[in-house]
Amino acid sequence: MSLLVVATYPVAGGPVLDGPVRVEPDGTVLIGGTRVPNAQGTSAMLGAACRVAAHLGTAAPHALVAGDIGRGEGTREVYRHLAGTVARVRPSVIAFHYMQPIMALMRTATEHLTTAAPDALLVADAGGMYAAKAAGIASRFELMTPDVGEVGFLADPSVSHPAYVSQYLFGTTGFDPVALAHKAYETGGASRVLLIKGARDHIVCEGELIDTVDEPCVPELEAIGGTGDTVTGLACGFLSAGFPTVDAAICACKANREAGRVMGATPAMHARDLVAVLPEVLGEHLCRWSGACAS
Repeated sequence: MSLLVVATYPVAGGPVLDGPVRVEPDGTVLIGGTRVPNAQGTSAMLGAACRVAAHLGTAAPHALVAGDIGRGEGTREVYRHLAGTVARVRPSVIAFHYMQPIMALMRTATEHLTTAAPDALLVADAGGMYAAKAAGIASRFELMTPDVGEVGFLADPSVSHPAYVSQYLFGTTGFDPVALAHKAYETGGASRVLLIKGARDHIVCEGELIDTVDEPCVPELEAIGGTGDTVTGLACGFLSAGFPTVDAAICACKANREAGRVMGATPAMHARDLVAVLPEVLGEHLCRWSGACAS
């Protein structure tokens, strides 16, 4: 089982990086030996996935990323390299993360993966999720990890970007993430499983609520950029280790929240501080949460 993360990083003209990921003792995230900017976003997601792999003794994540500051050049470069990387890495899980939501490229890539990696589980968050939903191929995905605002976007078949459903961004009166998740699945706007991130996390499978996670409650995490990305990285790490998708999502929510508690989260902290305490959290709790126990 192996994880391929397809994403971009925020450097203008940053080169394509294609290689295994590791986290240095100081928290630096390296892809094939090259440092990725250590901020929220891609590095936070990769760092969390690496911690899971190290704890469970599974293969390190593989990343295919390029620099992109919102103009799409890096996103296009990543798509150009995707077929070759998939053929070489043969991943069991492919996660599309921070990318420009270019629908045509996402549709073409997914069509290729149908034959090139037919058994691979597809995951999407951020721009990768926007592209998959807007392109009408969300149901091809196994897991998506929207926040409470984004689930309204998934539920509306007439819109192509979350900005068009701004009434959902902050969970306004009458907002019901479970009802929206059900509608998203019924209209083809959602993956098989949704991990809806919020003050209370909701795990929904095929449109039906399976579980919620709201403890420990660490509201300070909301002020730290990238802590939603660490949830996605954790879920991908568990999924690529063979966890059933719902279990992977639940464990990701629990681990992220517990890490916030252990690190004593404050708004002045960074996602890398959360990644740093994940070995302690996984070592102390994962066996109880999942049955995945160290020998």
